[in-house]
Amino acid sequence: MPAMHAALRCYALVAVLAVFPFHASAGEVMHGTIRGVLLALIVVYVLIFGLLLHNVLEAGGAVRALSAWLSGFGRAPAEQALLLSAAIGPFLEAVSGFGLAVVIVAPLYAALGFPARKAMVLALLTQSAVPWGALAIGTVINAELSGVSLRELGEYSAWLHVPLALFYVGAVVAVSEGRRSVRKHFDDMLIVSASLAFMTWAASAYVSVELAGAAAGGFAAVLLVGYWQLKARVRGHVREAGEEAVRPSLGKALWPYAILIGYIFITHFFDGVQRMATTFGVLHWPLYGVRLELLYSPGFALWLAALSACWLYRLSAAEVLACVKKTVKQVTPAAVATTGFIAMSAVMDGAGMTGALAEQAAAWTGSAFLAVSPLVGALGGWMSGSNSAANAMFSPFQRAMADQLHEPAIWYAAAQNVAASNMTMASPARIALVASTLGRPGGEGEAMRLVGPIAGAALVIIVLGVLIGRAAVGT
Repeated sequence: MPAMHAALRCYALVAVLAVFPFHASAGEVMHGTIRGVLLALIVVYVLIFGLLLHNVLEAGGAVRALSAWLSGFGRAPAEQALLLSAAIGPFLEAVSGFGLAVVIVAPLYAALGFPARKAMVLALLTQSAVPWGALAIGTVINAELSGVSLRELGEYSAWLHVPLALFYVGAVVAVSEGRRSVRKHFDDMLIVSASLAFMTWAASAYVSVELAGAAAGGFAAVLLVGYWQLKARVRGHVREAGEEAVRPSLGKALWPYAILIGYIFITHFFDGVQRMATTFGVLHWPLYGVRLELLYSPGFALWLAALSACWLYRLSAAEVLACVKKTVKQVTPAAVATTGFIAMSAVMDGAGMTGALAEQAAAWTGSAFLAVSPLVGALGGWMSGSNSAANAMFSPFQRAMADQLHEPAIWYAAAQNVAASNMTMASPARIALVASTLGRPGGEGEAMRLVGPIAGAALVIIVLGVLIGRAAVGT
């Protein structure tokens, strides 16, 4: 079923269940619905201008130029996928969040000639390091609500992510080129996974949790390309970026991305600019606890990048209008699906449904709740498509369970953080996003069937990691 239809039907079902078995009033259901719609606006704002930027870059030839350049560094499909999904994708997600890496990477896979089904899964795999996405805002929320140190939570989350790094890198290779190619590219896999795991832990423990994801993704990309160049020199053949004559030049193709990342960096790390961006142009709905900072959001950075691309590529008014029309056509099903699922999540939370699920899991497991703790986090991440929302939903519950069982809160906080973030890649909102970006509305079911087992296997690894880590530490 297309995600848009599934979202509307699931929301309707939840609204009915909220009123009858859970005794919520019509006003409470409406309050949850409005809150969900307002929360969805934050995501849709990014989605609209992310798709607009993609369409402008495509019209100007930038996507073609970038794909030619990437094909020069990674000639095999697995190499291209490792660079895009395992290194560049996590970097983009770290500096922006909101699934922006999906919007940027998916069209590049299409331009490189990947089949749509592979492109969807590989684009979703860029969401493998979401604990550090959007400058680790979800991890910050978790630390505040769980009452643990941010640095300690970042470090524990990084340790849990060590086996996941190798698992996801292996998944990227297997999806892009087949399972038999894993042995062929094992050296590349080790370099990427080791650099991601080490830099994420080191930056979280000794530098800044907020910068760990960007540092790890950038470090992995540079190290991987450098390794390829070294191997090529040893063999007497230096790899060069694609020299195909394309419009525009590589420099012009990269400028909009530089503007995008530069704006996000300036507004996040220069206090004066940050204060301005979070003071002016703010839509605030105190009754619903929702705040949309128009100038601080990546959506505005995407708009600036799209505007600069129109000027750089000298697009005509007719070409710009065509890009706008294409964006509206693409964004409608994804926006409706995203809004429907987030509204469903908000109504479930307000009516006590998500709390009832978590409490029942705690009642069934008792003192063994730590084994179920990641499943609770995963439920929040899958429903909301956001690590921040999932942590806001369940971090207090996880802390309460830790106190009740006289356990260290850090393990429950880390389990919640890592599980919620990893399950966002299989969330209906993210899947609707990638299907819309690749122009495959209605293909969400296929994407769910493909990425679901990967996310499920990652969840098993997280559960085992939490249990083994807790037993090893013993405190």
